[in-house]
Amino acid sequence: MNNLGFLFAANLFVWGGILVYVFTLMKRNRSLKADLDLLNETLNKDKRHD
Repeated sequence: MNNLGFLFAANLFVWGGILVYVFTLMKRNRSLKADLDLLNETLNKDKRHD
């Protein structure tokens, strides 16, 4: 039972890393969506001018 603290710390570290990774993916996803929206807007402008 002496290693229970280390087990808790490792578990906390792993879950913290997973949460950071998920939030990083969410931020990248928002950035990509904004880029795609801008691209769609630009392409739609070009189609209207033709």
